[in-house]
Amino acid sequence: MKNELFSRSPHNPIITRDLLPFNATAVYNPGAAEHDGDVVLLVRVEDRQGFSKLHVARSKNGVTDWDISDKPLLTYGIPEFHYEELGCEDARITYMPQDQRYYICYVAYSNLGPAVGLAYTTDFVHVERIGLIFGPNNKDAAMFPEKIDGRYHMLHRPAAGTIEHIWSASSSDLIDWGLPHVVVAERGGPWWDGVKVGAGPPPLKTERGWLLAYHGVKYYGSYMIYRMGLALLDLEKPHKALIRVPGWVFEPEAPYEVTGITPNVVFPCGWITRGDEIWMYYGAADTCVCLATAKIQDLMHALEATRETSGAYAAGSVK
Repeated sequence: MKNELFSRSPHNPIITRDLLPFNATAVYNPGAAEHDGDVVLLVRVEDRQGFSKLHVARSKNGVTDWDISDKPLLTYGIPEFHYEELGCEDARITYMPQDQRYYICYVAYSNLGPAVGLAYTTDFVHVERIGLIFGPNNKDAAMFPEKIDGRYHMLHRPAAGTIEHIWSASSSDLIDWGLPHVVVAERGGPWWDGVKVGAGPPPLKTERGWLLAYHGVKYYGSYMIYRMGLALLDLEKPHKALIRVPGWVFEPEAPYEVTGITPNVVFPCGWITRGDEIWMYYGAADTCVCLATAKIQDLMHALEATRETSGAYAAGSVK
């Protein structure tokens, strides 16, 4: 079935465990950035013990000929970082021009549960951990690529029992985060994103607002399916959702998405822009790394069509 907004790369999956310079169980859920003329992915690699670490993969064209580091940029098991003793997972990368740093939000996993760690790099060779910024249980953190009203802003997904909404927070120093707001809520019931939602890649600035891709989950009998949706956030008040497309815009269809370690999963964590296109890098079935592209204009049209047909309900926000 042809997808209306996103086109899958004919090279998919673009990275599999067979391309790694070492043995592993799987490679997936990549953060994405551009550095020194390369497309850089920070891929999650699950080793044969079951723990995850983050490795740098570079490509000149962003599709093929990946050079994957055999040494992880962020790894588990370092005694002084006990909050990630069981793994470093699902990176989102944000370049902040004012700081000349690439900030990395990632899941720091320990016996206490999943939490949010923050680190930075300038070269994807050396890394400095800022520390744990949100305690368990929390995931899916993504930083905005510029300060707003002099503050850093971030999306994250705390879990309160079975309730898992996308929240926002802001900070003046990258250490203390506050001013919480619910940005995108799970919708419950039969909705495609009724069970839980989580931010995808860092929001992309457009003239009309911050473009947000997010994953949503629904149960079908005994299994879950992860799809992707779109929302538009206010430029000056990024905790305010202006528009939320009612239906999913990208779902598992290809064999490498519907079959794998965790079937029926598309999980975007990174994207870059190429002219008038978005190149979205995503994990498929918790097994491999894939690429899909879309015209930015087409995504904006989908959002505007929602505004026209749905009125005030377009944002789908918490009442």
